[in-house]
Amino acid sequence: MAELTSAGNPVPARSKLYLFYRSSLFNAIILGLVSFTQPGIWMALASLGAGGLAEPFFVNAANVITFAIMVVLSPVFAVLSNRWSLKWVLVLGTIGFAPYSASLYCNSVYGTQWFLLFGAATCGISAAALWVSEAAIGVGYPEENRKAALIAVWFGLNKIGTIISSSILLALNVGNSQQGATSPKAYLVLIALQCLGLPLALLISPVDKLIRKDGTKPKVPPRTTLLEGFRRFWHVLRRKEIAALVPIFLTNQWAQTYEGNYLTTYFSVQGRAVAGFIVTWIGLIANVIFGWFLDYTRVSRPTRAKVGWIVLFACYTATYIYNLVLEAEFGKSHPVYDIYTPGFARAVLPYLIYWIGYNAFAVWGYWILGCFDTGIENLTFASAVVRSSESLASTISYALGSSRNVTLLQNIVVAAAVFWASVPTTTWSTWQVKEPEKHADDSSEDEQTEETVKVVDKGGSSV
Repeated sequence: MAELTSAGNPVPARSKLYLFYRSSLFNAIILGLVSFTQPGIWMALASLGAGGLAEPFFVNAANVITFAIMVVLSPVFAVLSNRWSLKWVLVLGTIGFAPYSASLYCNSVYGTQWFLLFGAATCGISAAALWVSEAAIGVGYPEENRKAALIAVWFGLNKIGTIISSSILLALNVGNSQQGATSPKAYLVLIALQCLGLPLALLISPVDKLIRKDGTKPKVPPRTTLLEGFRRFWHVLRRKEIAALVPIFLTNQWAQTYEGNYLTTYFSVQGRAVAGFIVTWIGLIANVIFGWFLDYTRVSRPTRAKVGWIVLFACYTATYIYNLVLEAEFGKSHPVYDIYTPGFARAVLPYLIYWIGYNAFAVWGYWILGCFDTGIENLTFASAVVRSSESLASTISYALGSSRNVTLLQNIVVAAAVFWASVPTTTWSTWQVKEPEKHADDSSEDEQTEETVKVVDKGGSSV
């Protein structure tokens, strides 16, 4: 029997394709692919420690520039998204990552350090635009009953892409049992992949053209002045349940610097490549499991939020305790572990546990934001708040990591302290999660039916 529209007319095949193209699932897939080509590849390099270079100090200094720019520009791009639309802010976010990867190549081959600073700046501008827009799209576009699943699709495709990247890195570094830089050929492959981000971003639907499976539609705010946009951003920043999440978003990024320095200091190039390959699989599994659980409606939403936080708390606690124990030992013995070195598994384990928590938090953290608001504009502002806090944490932690006067033990002690300071506020915010109010922030069902009929009657010709 042919599928019918709400007006009783059969749905043309062309319209079915159009409806899929405008669906939240298709947009989650494209968003995941964009994320893979941009921050996914950045993370593949970060998982090698020091961006794959021989020493972490100058790369960490460059990362300070990247994240300092993001602290300032994330709220700006959140406000501008109301004027330009999330799609075009996302497109802008795909331009500046490739120059950074190119600068790593030039630094590795020619020792061109000024280009690394320039690439860090372009990366910071684009990352501010991309992080805000992808978070708002990833959380705001999906239907309520499959929000976590589509967030997991977004992050999962990022990880699948990073698996490809890390596989390339591993293949190009097999047999390199010494400390030092990764193969320069790896950068050329990854730069080519990053150039695919721009055309992919053009496939994202503007929010007003999104067609959800359940017939609802995100609120599309009226265009405002820049001054009004910043006033609304300030209003979201002052919301207690959002502000209370800032410390955990901050600490989630903070330890990344230590983990990168840890890998660079105590592991061979081959060992770093293997660790980077493993953590991408771990990240994918963590994304999928958390995405499935957080959408498991047989368990109440408040319970899912609390269980997720308890699991994250356990992962982070295990990571910091284990890292503190090993760092106290390694700081004296200064070992270098290759994959065949006895004790490699013991040494790499805390690094793996950290990435379990990091990737599980990615789904849980943005799902929690979606529990407090479904309006696109507020989600954009909330994303800017947490992205700025993550960037601030990275700015400070990379500044510490770029100093040869700050020991790894001191670095991990600070990271652990920042985490423990975030526990009370995160716990309080988690306990504020309530059951969803049906279509509380979406357009009415009558409006959605009318919109669907309009699209179908046009035969999918609208763009």
